[in-house]
Amino acid sequence: MMPSRNRPLTLAIFGTLLLSLGALICFFWPVVFLRLLSKELSLSPTSTSFDVWTNSTTIPLHLEIYFFNWTNPEEIRTPGKKPSFVQLGPYTFLERREKVNVVFHPENDTVSFDLKRTWYFDVERSNGTLKDNVTQLNVVALSAVHRIRNWAFYWHTMFELMLIKIGHIHLTKTVDELLFTGYEDTLINMGKISKIVDLPPFDKFGWFYMRNESTMFDGHFNMATGQDSIMNIGILRNWNYRNTTSFYDAPCNAVEGSAGEFWPPDRNFDEITLFSADICRPLTYEYNGMMTYNGIEGKQYVIGDKTLSNSTKRRYTKRQANSQSQDPDVVNVGQCFCNGECTPSGLINVTACRYGAPAFVSLPHFHKADPILREQIAGMNPDDEKHGFHITLEPTTGILIDVAARLQVNILLQPSDSLRHVMQRFLGIRNSKGKNGTL
Repeated sequence: MMPSRNRPLTLAIFGTLLLSLGALICFFWPVVFLRLLSKELSLSPTSTSFDVWTNSTTIPLHLEIYFFNWTNPEEIRTPGKKPSFVQLGPYTFLERREKVNVVFHPENDTVSFDLKRTWYFDVERSNGTLKDNVTQLNVVALSAVHRIRNWAFYWHTMFELMLIKIGHIHLTKTVDELLFTGYEDTLINMGKISKIVDLPPFDKFGWFYMRNESTMFDGHFNMATGQDSIMNIGILRNWNYRNTTSFYDAPCNAVEGSAGEFWPPDRNFDEITLFSADICRPLTYEYNGMMTYNGIEGKQYVIGDKTLSNSTKRRYTKRQANSQSQDPDVVNVGQCFCNGECTPSGLINVTACRYGAPAFVSLPHFHKADPILREQIAGMNPDDEKHGFHITLEPTTGILIDVAARLQVNILLQPSDSLRHVMQRFLGIRNSKGKNGTL
């Protein structure tokens, strides 16, 4: 037996070894954990995340679409009368997303792919049918007017006279026609024949016309896989084979931010960036605090002044995630995205991205926008809980646990020869909410 006088020494040595081992584990554990996390989260043909990423049917996605029904279009030329709108919907669709034409590029740790999105009408989650009638602005006619506004006087006058004869400021169509089926328009047919006005290359107009099950509408993506560094996972390197777009002036033409499904493990980012193919530009989300979703704590980021303000603001901070841009001292965000047509704060000019149509995106009901936008029309009732746009990430892994993507499409109505006695204002057409299902 061991002499009793040696027991304290043995226990002391054993305790010291345990403390040393514990200290080593504590010291190296963050590195070990990050490596384990990188192995599980980084994208490769054999990774755990690959099957879920390519065919994300395990997490249901729902698209809720609301239309603004114009109740007094005949009074648009009456002085002192505001356009009045009543919100219809939601018209809810189950959305399936599938990555196709997937090609890995191990030489630069990226993956290229196209996105196929399919929508199925969900009757039970909808408040209305696809046969409901909606009255709203004639987007095709207003797009034509907007395109010819800078033409020479003779051609401008001739085309305006033609619009007076065949164009109408408003129209009534079914929800299905406005979304997926599309509807024919005389101006579209004339544009195909004469090529005088460069209208969209379709035979009908509809917000989602020919988009269901298409692999082309969202563009071609090239994204970092995170194989070189987990901090790069999900960063969009190129869109449509370029790292800049032709829709905005530099530096706003940069293709940057997350592609939307992968985010790096959190490092106390003040803001994050997501690139939206629908509006051809990145969106900045600002940290809004900790939130709990289905019992999981996450960091919530919301769209705020960095994206919506048209004043001089600091756009990028040193702790911004998923951005390849440097940290310029000051960037006039509004000027950068205006394309020569700066608007009240709260509007995002997407004219160049939408075939030249005078389209502007905002939060629903002009939430967080200049009050003048709501004062010019009736029927807007902003509510942060209903109309805010947020993304919530699990802080340790960077996994997306909740998203409410809410945006509204607005059309600029302005006076012209064919639209005399009309006050310039932005009229809401529709707003939508993309929502993930439960984890």
